[in-house]
Amino acid sequence: MLGVGAVGSVVAASLAGTEAEVHLHVRGERGAIQMLQGLTLQGHRTIECEAERFLFSCEELPVDQGLLHGSDVVILACKSHAVNHLAKSAATFLKPDGLVMALSNGLGHVSALRRVHHSRCVLASITTHGAYIEDDTTVWAGFGGIGLALPPMGPTTDGLQKVVALFHDAGLNPWIHEDASALVWQKVLLNLAINPIAALAGLKNGEMLQPALFNACMMVYREAAQVAAMERVALPNEEEFETHLREVLESTKDNTCSMLQDIKAGRATEIESLNQALVVLAEEHGIAVPINQTLVALVRACHP
Repeated sequence: MLGVGAVGSVVAASLAGTEAEVHLHVRGERGAIQMLQGLTLQGHRTIECEAERFLFSCEELPVDQGLLHGSDVVILACKSHAVNHLAKSAATFLKPDGLVMALSNGLGHVSALRRVHHSRCVLASITTHGAYIEDDTTVWAGFGGIGLALPPMGPTTDGLQKVVALFHDAGLNPWIHEDASALVWQKVLLNLAINPIAALAGLKNGEMLQPALFNACMMVYREAAQVAAMERVALPNEEEFETHLREVLESTKDNTCSMLQDIKAGRATEIESLNQALVVLAEEHGIAVPINQTLVALVRACHP
């Protein structure tokens, strides 16, 4: 596991309940505390993991030779702007026939992994597990799942099924999507529509159901859907997306989106891999996306 923040802690603590050997690659002061005290998950499930349950390595220290190229699966659970760096770190730990995936928001992560790893090693993945850090060792987690798909020229079906079985045993609620691009875009559309508006307004997800704000989310979606169509991505129609968006906002009504968490904490946001990535694709196709451009400018102003 590369990245043991909110989502990474949910996955790591869940995997600790299986027979799998779980290796956490941590960094900084929080990582050092995790190496001493382990992890605690609260919320939808309560899991307490002693540090001894995990194998640890640390970004700031030399890696034990026994951990090099020994992992069957490497999971990047990081912010989108860390994917390129951690894709290279993953190569240090992954077996030659292992699998690698990124549970990160935004577009382009499969391509980023494939620039470092052979295509037969790279899975497409998303997560709907909502989580936030309460302290150095404790994470609150809501109910969610992990979607997985095989990109073109990707791993074998057997490899995918082994990961699904592992995640199922861990209680991570995995599912398989037949289309890797559609899987990623369906999550991205929600992030595009919800995150920047909620972050700028300082609102929890449920408050985005106010008619004016919900309509603004749908305006963002309409611009994005035009770009997705030019990218030949098969997506639900507008009515289906509107229903799904409403369901997500209602089921996560008490959640604070990750972009608002980042702005409050003074961290870099994921606007570059979300709305700005859409703006770049739109320009390539000659499509105007003024609402998304405005949201990018406003979020950048919050965190230059």
